[in-house]
Amino acid sequence: MSLNWDDSLDSTSSQIYDSTAMRNLNRYMGALLVILSMALSTYTPAHGPSDKNEHGILGKWDSRIRSNDSGLTLQFFPDGTVKENSDLEKAGRYSLKDNRLTTYVLDAKEGREKQREFDLSLDGDNITMKESTGGPEIHMERICKGGSATNEILGEWFSPNYPGAVRAFPAELPLRFPAFVEFTKDKQIFFRSSPLKTIQGQYEFSDGVLVLTFPNEPSAKTKVRISPDQTDIRTTSQGPGIPFRRVTGSDCGAQVKPVNNP
Repeated sequence: MSLNWDDSLDSTSSQIYDSTAMRNLNRYMGALLVILSMALSTYTPAHGPSDKNEHGILGKWDSRIRSNDSGLTLQFFPDGTVKENSDLEKAGRYSLKDNRLTTYVLDAKEGREKQREFDLSLDGDNITMKESTGGPEIHMERICKGGSATNEILGEWFSPNYPGAVRAFPAELPLRFPAFVEFTKDKQIFFRSSPLKTIQGQYEFSDGVLVLTFPNEPSAKTKVRISPDQTDIRTTSQGPGIPFRRVTGSDCGAQVKPVNNP
């Protein structure tokens, strides 16, 4: 199985979500954009990022703030481009013993954790899983190939069909449920849908100052703090900061390749 995950996003992003979720997502995104737009600067960013500290921000960052499963990721590339993805997300925990993977994710309707068990087979950059209760095999491919964790499940994966991972209603037949799946060192698991909306812009990052410029929006200049262990980022301005968490392994070469404008 060979995966061009940018093409997969284009082919799977036409999903239907309920209107209540979309209204909540719009309100949530509006609040985030207000925060990011504070402390506006008339400075026009260069076409590429500054050499200073650029490697501290490269990769994908996931907002810790969610509303009704609505999420936001920012992905920074070395050519000075940034992608802002709005998606649907779920978070939980997992355990792995021998070849048995157990996931625990909160079921909002039932008000309790939902436990699922899988027989897991790991082959380098590919995972095959079979749920103990039956159903189709789940195949996943590692996003960051060639890393140091080739014999581990740590990092981010993409599955073209992972039923029950995120709240989604696919429009295509046969029914498929694409999802990004992330396993962390502290036994957390994160599920992200294909982006509902993607905005591509430009950024410059130097001496802890981040300047973001998106189409038809004024540049937003904010102070950014990256924690020593490179797992948290907060965008601060006059209002409250937005905490971001680096997606595990997202700063590898496969994740920070320059992208072409569509």
